[in-house]
This record gives sequence, C-alpha cells and structure tokens, in this order.
Amino acid sequence: MNILVLGSGGREHTIVWKFKNSANVKQIFCIPGNGGIEEDAICEPSIKLSEFDKILQFVKDKKIDIVFVGPEQPSVEGIKDYLSSYGISVFSPTKEQALLEGSKIFAKNFMQKYNIPTADFVIANDYDTAKVLIKEIFKKYPDGIVIKADGLAAGKGVVVCDTIDEAENVIYEMMVKKIFKSSGEKIVIERKLKGIEMSLIAFCDGETILPLTHSQDHKQIYDYDRGPNTGGMGAYSPLPFISKNLEKKINDQILNNFILGIKDSGLGYCGVIYFGLMIENLAKENEQPYVLEFNCRFGDPETQVILPLVNNDLTEITIATLNKELKKIKLSFSDKYACCVVLASLGYPGEYETGKEISGLDRAKEFPNVLIFHAGTKKVDNKFLTSGGRVLGVVGLGDTLKAAIETSYKAVDVINFANKYHRKDIGQKGLKLLC
Repeated sequence: MNILVLGSGGREHTIVWKFKNSANVKQIFCIPGNGGIEEDAICEPSIKLSEFDKILQFVKDKKIDIVFVGPEQPSVEGIKDYLSSYGISVFSPTKEQALLEGSKIFAKNFMQKYNIPTADFVIANDYDTAKVLIKEIFKKYPDGIVIKADGLAAGKGVVVCDTIDEAENVIYEMMVKKIFKSSGEKIVIERKLKGIEMSLIAFCDGETILPLTHSQDHKQIYDYDRGPNTGGMGAYSPLPFISKNLEKKINDQILNNFILGIKDSGLGYCGVIYFGLMIENLAKENEQPYVLEFNCRFGDPETQVILPLVNNDLTEITIATLNKELKKIKLSFSDKYACCVVLASLGYPGEYETGKEISGLDRAKEFPNVLIFHAGTKKVDNKFLTSGGRVLGVVGLGDTLKAAIETSYKAVDVINFANKYHRKDIGQKGLKLLC
C-alpha cells in the first residue's frame, strides 16, 4: 500500500517509522514532513495542511491508498469529509467528530451527558458573564479554578488560576484582547483537580475501543513542572503505578461510557481518541480518574513512547479501524519501558532562534535501545539544522523505567546544537510513585 502521513512533528516521524516497519507498505509519503522524516518517506514541503485541494491532487498523482492524519487542525477543519467525498480512505475523525477536541464546550457537555467523570464546570459566552461566574466558582472551590478557551489554541488555551485576580486577567486576555482569536470567545470555567496526570490513547472504530499503553506527558518547560505550558517536553510509558482497581474504573466509567455516548448520540467515531486524565487519590481505595480533555489524534510526545511498544502492524490496525473491524484485533505490547526526552531551542515556548546545526545524531543512533524522532529539523546540504521550538525526541528503551530514562539521557548528552535545552527530570515522577 501507499501511505500518506500528514504532519511535520515528532509524532508524525514516529508514525512514519512505524509504517516503515510494516510488510504491508510499499511507499510512504509525508506532507509537509521534516528533515528526519525525509530519510524514511518522500516529503512534499510545498503543500500546506490547509490546502485540501492540493492534498487531493497529490493523493491522486501518487495513488495513495490511505491518508493518515497526524495533527488536529486538518481533522477539525474537515479533511476527512473532503477527501472521503472523492472516495479516499482517511484515518481521521470527521469534522463533527473532531468537535470533541475542537470545542471544549462540546466535549464537556458530552462528558456530562454520558456520565464520563470530569471536573465540575460552567460555561461563559461573554466577558461580563465570565467575570460573575469566576467569583461564584471561587466561592465553591477556593483552592483554584481552570479556565479553558473553547477552541484550539496550540496547547496554550488552558490556564490554572489560584486567585480571582489571576482568573480575571486570563479572561480579559482571552475574551477581550482575543489572544486566541475566535477560540477564546467562549470559555469553560471548572474546578481545579489535584492529582496525577496521565494520557490514555486508544483506537476506536465507532463500535470497539482498543486502548494502548498509558503514558505521562511533561507539559511545562522547566524541571519539576514549573513555567509555562509547552507542546510537551517529554514522556514515558507504561506507568508503573497503575492499579487494577484504577484500570477497571477507567474502563467502566470512561472507555465504556465513551462508546455508549458516541453510539447513542449518533456521533460515531473513527480514528484515534486521546483521553487526558487526572487521577485523584492515587493508590487509595477511593482513587478516581477524571477526563481533563479529549484529543482526536495521537499525543506528542506520547506517541514517541507508545508506538515503539506496540508489537502489532500499524497498517493492519489502521485498516481494521477504517473497516469497523477492530474487534478482530488483539493488541500486543513489548514488556519494555520507553522514555522520550525532547530537545528544544532555548526560548521555547516563546521566541527562539533556528538554523543551528545539529551534531552527534549518528553517534546517538549507535547506542542500543535508542530511537531518535525529528520534530523541528530541516536537512540542508546533508546536514540537519534546527527549524522549530521542539527539535528532537530522544527515546530510550529499557527493561525498567530507570533503565529507559538512563538510556535516553545517555543519547541526549551526545547530541548538540547551539541553544539546546531540555528538562532533566523526565520520568522521575514515575520512579517516585513506584517507590
């Protein structure tokens, strides 16, 4: 088969790498791709993900069998609806289904209707209403609240507020100054949950849901979860502290209710569904999972630690999902752990410089149990240069979480570029909770 992957980050490089290991794949293409993806697929950087007509022509010209959508924007904008109308197989939710990620309000109402545990919330459709609701919510939950822009905001539209002053400043930025444009015209205000965050990603064909190994992302830029949120500075999988009691609650209260919801509502679903979870009272009898958000695609950098642990052929899972035959698939996973450390350009998630030459990649690849996935890179004159905020995802595999962490950082140490930055504590929360 000929596969086209849409996207340009570390997630997409991992997806391309996984397809490359499939005996069912003849050729892999990627739009727009990056420097590292160029080594594993034929890239077409001249086409933008918003140019659906050009993507359609590319699909026809290259005789693509399946289009696999990586990032959320094309799904939310309806690429599946568009390409499917021409008889093309697209691994992605429809525009309507992608509202689960594209609208926080739609998602919260869906969770509430179908008894999927989530934080208590209210919705504000304008600035004056939001100011009143903030004070009411703080009276009910004085420990803090969370404000969420309704639409997509590149991972920056969720803000935790510990005081009313903080919250009022946030809603002013979102709703009056419109820093997220139309995405912040409406907001969700909810109780701040306290606990341990985890990610659970699953394949879903509208009738069956197949969860992958759980993982934990590290969103904030600095060690010990300080500083502003980023797209993700690292991840590890699986989580060594998940009890059978918690897994049962996640299955019964979240996965099963999600399937019931998409069937009952007529929404249906086809593709990957991501559950961002908060676990309160971990390892206690009353431990409780809550859904923070849905994403309608693989997470980044969670994909970089999850897909290497999946033994199954990604092509077979993809086809089964598209044909509503997931019930025939039995997922198998490696018994190893994986840790991904993201190397970023200093200044990210704010302003940063690009065009810095990257050295040490060949040496790092020689280490056993190391995988390197490119994100913000480009290849010029046979050299890799930085071209984004998140540059590389360095993955280490190991028989224990500790070994996986050590392997990834060993490779990190030999890769260099000017203004290189990375967190030094990826996976440490897992080790502490394990103890």
